[in-house]
Amino acid sequence: MAFRIQDLTTYLRKYPLAIGCGTLSVALLAGLFVRGGRAAELAGLLRQKEQEGQRILDNVRDGSNLPEQYETLVAAMRGLESRLIRSSERADNLQYFYVLESETGVKELSLQPVAPAAADRRKAAPKTLYTGVGFSISVQGDYPQILKFIGRLESGPHFYRLGRAAVSRAKAGTTGGSGPLNLMLNLELLGLP
Repeated sequence: MAFRIQDLTTYLRKYPLAIGCGTLSVALLAGLFVRGGRAAELAGLLRQKEQEGQRILDNVRDGSNLPEQYETLVAAMRGLESRLIRSSERADNLQYFYVLESETGVKELSLQPVAPAAADRRKAAPKTLYTGVGFSISVQGDYPQILKFIGRLESGPHFYRLGRAAVSRAKAGTTGGSGPLNLMLNLELLGLP
């Protein structure tokens, strides 16, 4: 039995609704199959684009007050830098300790600028903006004066790092009473080179 084009056209005319529905069903199934394979990929792409959009919106929202935040940071940096010493200004640096001595009533036994203990490690390390300026100071006074000196050092205008501290009792006088205390400190004040 040979199939002729004339028989096909007759069949199409005889059942147009069934042929149309069948063709539409085949087309829909093919589209669903093609689209169904990409649905997971497209859903992932949609989530990625939504996250990127949210990040951009957050950046725009957070960036709206950047000038005020910048001014706040600049003011804070000025405040911090005002508390730094300059390693080149030796007289001013020593004056800081002389003022502490006069305010607390201790007697300065020795005050010497020293190279920081970590200077050797810093030579190999990358260059930093701030540096430690080392000092060795020995003072003598009674217990309240020593505590006042330490308190003023801690609450003073400069940042410092204590390297070593030692307290000893000074030799008693001829009166037989207990002598004053000696305090020896090795410390670094944070400063600019």
